[in-house]
Amino acid sequence: MDSRQHQSEHYKIYVRMTKIVALDVKSTDTIDQIKSKIGAIEGIDNSQQALFFAGNHLEKDNRLADYNIMTNSCVALYVTDGMQISVSIPSVGKTIKLNLTKSQSVADVKAVIEQKGGISLDEQILMYGGQKLEDVKLLSQCGLSNGHTLHVLVYPTDRLRISVDVDGERTVNLDVKIWYTVADVKLMIDTLEGLPASTQILMHTQPGGHFIVLKDTKTLQSQHVKNNDILTLHMDRTVQFFVRTLEGKTLTMMLNLSDTTKDVMKKIEERLPIKPGIYSLRYRGSALSLEDPLLKYKVESDTTIHLCLIGEVKGSPPEV
Repeated sequence: MDSRQHQSEHYKIYVRMTKIVALDVKSTDTIDQIKSKIGAIEGIDNSQQALFFAGNHLEKDNRLADYNIMTNSCVALYVTDGMQISVSIPSVGKTIKLNLTKSQSVADVKAVIEQKGGISLDEQILMYGGQKLEDVKLLSQCGLSNGHTLHVLVYPTDRLRISVDVDGERTVNLDVKIWYTVADVKLMIDTLEGLPASTQILMHTQPGGHFIVLKDTKTLQSQHVKNNDILTLHMDRTVQFFVRTLEGKTLTMMLNLSDTTKDVMKKIEERLPIKPGIYSLRYRGSALSLEDPLLKYKVESDTTIHLCLIGEVKGSPPEV
């Protein structure tokens, strides 16, 4: 007989449980398909079925023919504590399905949710039947069965993991609290890297690519630093630069890169008879905002900042 014709023929095998169930199958049926046939008759979910033949545990994607299971063969079925549950995460509008066993703990489930759902383990509260599930409890103790649904409440933790890019040369990873001040973080970097806290400038990139210099006295939370954010660290230093006045004169100044545009204006007003509020400063075509440090505009030594009247429409003069 042609082997292909033989493979397409229907025949019977027997499944031994507490009773024997006869199934109509084909040799090309997969083990998962056999489990589905058993489930349709006996109401046992696929995840709870373990099938064995001639001492072999039958894998779900393999075919009957792979195990030489022929007509009238007897396959043994063991009902396990496996189950499939749904996990609803309303805060992110996501539902995931998990294949678990009743002997797993709630903490085990949280670890799987972290892996598949991206919710940090310590930010999860698992709820079932209106009750919070304790980490040490087994799923069997929580009354969970196949097809049931867990709900995950997400609550923020005060712990953060942040990375600090040090001048583009290396990255320092820090475990911090949201209530740490920037000064606290600088002290940690000082201790780990030997970089004096007083000379550190820490910056945080904002949506749209803008960044702000973090203020020492403010907390990470108040400056919107979140878990897994990357901060940029530059070392403060003194630079010499020039200021071109409205009259075409040149002032030479020495300031730190952490000094702001407001600091530059204060120095200008100490040396020139000019009123505040009627002029602005420009560097390489960009207007300098009052609270921004020179570092933001990459002011370099021996370059020129131009003084312009507010409302002046023409561009700044060429740099000298």
